[in-house]
Amino acid sequence: MFDSSQNDRSFAEDSELQRIRAEFPSWAEERIDRLSGRIHGELDELARVANENPPRLERYDARGERIDRVDYHPAYREMERIAFEETGLIWLHHDPAFTSEHGRVPRKVPFALGYLFAQAEQGLYCPICLTDGTATVLSRHAEESLREKCLPRLAARRYEDLWQGAMFLTEREGGSDVGRSETRAVEDGVGWRLHGLKWFCSNASAELALALARPEGAPDGTGGLGLFAVPRWQPDGSLNECHLLRLKDKLGTRSMATGEIRLDGAFAYRVASPPDGFRVMTEMLNLSRLYNAVASVAVLRRAYVEAKEHASRRIAFGKRIADHPLCARTLSELEASWRDNFRLAFHAIDHYEQMEATGDETSSQIVRLLTPLVKYTTARAAVQATLEAMEILGGDGYCENFVTARLLRDAQVLPIWEGTTNILVLDALRAISREGTLTPLLEEVRERLEKTGDDEGLAEADRLETLLARCKDPAFEGEAREACDRLTALVVRSLR
Repeated sequence: MFDSSQNDRSFAEDSELQRIRAEFPSWAEERIDRLSGRIHGELDELARVANENPPRLERYDARGERIDRVDYHPAYREMERIAFEETGLIWLHHDPAFTSEHGRVPRKVPFALGYLFAQAEQGLYCPICLTDGTATVLSRHAEESLREKCLPRLAARRYEDLWQGAMFLTEREGGSDVGRSETRAVEDGVGWRLHGLKWFCSNASAELALALARPEGAPDGTGGLGLFAVPRWQPDGSLNECHLLRLKDKLGTRSMATGEIRLDGAFAYRVASPPDGFRVMTEMLNLSRLYNAVASVAVLRRAYVEAKEHASRRIAFGKRIADHPLCARTLSELEASWRDNFRLAFHAIDHYEQMEATGDETSSQIVRLLTPLVKYTTARAAVQATLEAMEILGGDGYCENFVTARLLRDAQVLPIWEGTTNILVLDALRAISREGTLTPLLEEVRERLEKTGDDEGLAEADRLETLLARCKDPAFEGEAREACDRLTALVVRSLR
């Protein structure tokens, strides 16, 4: 495992992080420094213990009363406290008192902190993402009374006051094909009651979840879906009718509870009515895709550092394996993949911030197209990087007392969460064909390529513009993935 004595050097050598942190105020730099010093020591150990002791579901108490309680190991609870309270991964952006004192906190600051945190612990980074997404959607779309009830808890600065968020989206019949959702919403005069089964609910113990459901009489398809906020407790203080049936036995991210939840007349607040429910939910989904990209970049960085440190110490055939040409090339490729994907992810975050802070239409269009491309590209790169790092460590890398084994298990979900590669390619095609997003993205790319005199890159931009003009034709779908890969590679090329 990575030697914690190398911790300071590791982050001093993270030139991509150093580059963006130079834009941050001093208080943000201090937070980055504090968190950096905990990743490969304290947080690594907490993550190891939490993953070896996954959460357990207790459905009933001793008297047979339903409690649907998820019990977490103390190591996981301590990581929650560090992430939510000390580091402020949610409240830095959402707490009115803090933003009143320091001004708007750019998204890049908590994402940079999350990039560090996720190098130690991937499982908990999902609830962090979902809590931010829940707060973001409610702050934009909920009625004032619901905002006042929920936002102070979602952005709580004290751990004991915190509510965590979740997204109940996937169903057995409606996974990627969300329009097939069978969950029903019935108005009862006080609020709404939801009926249905949600099949893959990450952060299953959350205090507040956003869920899609179809009100009575609404049409089929995504246009008939409303968006609802489902609290863990009903207004009278009783446990809500969200029955946690079981926890998933997952390959990775084992520290975090993912479960199947039956909504059996669960009380809910309406956030958005049809036809806007799915559109509003996609705002949370796309923010989650950026979180997924940051998690992927964290894996890329950790895999590269583990491989580099091992290769610099391991002697084989008379010299360090880092000095053998094949190993040196592999390390160089790992470093290049981390750098390229870091720049790609944080470039998308820059546009997201511009869109969110100013409503800039160009950034909004670029985010719409870039987000699915960035998500699937970084996720697949993360899986490949962990494989390469594990090979460099050899048999040690395959053993559970080295971080690479857990890193590989955790990375495997990144291409699946928030849309698989093919689904995201189709989403990118929709953004191009229906929303005209290719033009502003290519204009920005061309501007950067022209500054560097990259004639071949400019020629590729022309070729892609012609190629992707065909994306409205269903016959093009078989070529779409390669075209999207080339488009993403061109964006990366322009950022180097």
